[in-house]
Amino acid sequence: MDISDGKSQRDYIQQAVQERADIDYKTLSEVIGKNPTYVQQFITKGSPRALREADMRILMCFIDGESSSTDVVQVPLYEFKAGMGGGGVILTEMPDSFMPVSEAYIKDMRLGSADLIAIECEGDSMSPTLISGDQIMINRKDRNPARGGIFTIFDSDTLVVKRIEKIPNSDPVMLKLISDNPHHNSYDVIADDTNIIGRVVWFARRI
Repeated sequence: MDISDGKSQRDYIQQAVQERADIDYKTLSEVIGKNPTYVQQFITKGSPRALREADMRILMCFIDGESSSTDVVQVPLYEFKAGMGGGGVILTEMPDSFMPVSEAYIKDMRLGSADLIAIECEGDSMSPTLISGDQIMINRKDRNPARGGIFTIFDSDTLVVKRIEKIPNSDPVMLKLISDNPHHNSYDVIADDTNIIGRVVWFARRI
């Protein structure tokens, strides 16, 4: 299928809606962050002439992921990068696609699927633990650094990845943000001033 071709897109979407009672145009519009009539207008009026390829990929992941197995969870995957050094700029609040993950695997890790997002790392400050290009999965429900670990953190307008340790007996409570790469400096921050997004619980790397 040519995902950039409007006719192919319409045929695919119409077939999915006809075959699946749990899918309608309103649901598909919401999946890609559009108004409730967006997909229906695309199908019936040809406006727009074709969906963006990124939006079509999201719809295909949503439709194929749910139809292929009820035991697959679609984890939102964002194309913005989490910086490991200077920081990565957040480009959008809507997921660019979805990453299918086994529901049983998520349960084995004792995680809730609604709390997970996936993003890509950029930079070398967390090398060799994480390297540029790694995909990481973040548990947004776990923002407590008391037992340490690797977290994603908002720093001004950027998202960074650092290992966090709580500094004992500090008042106010302080956190040490650590770069696993010894060529990058670690630094201390006040815990109450640190905007932790979530704990990194998984990563994938190309070989």
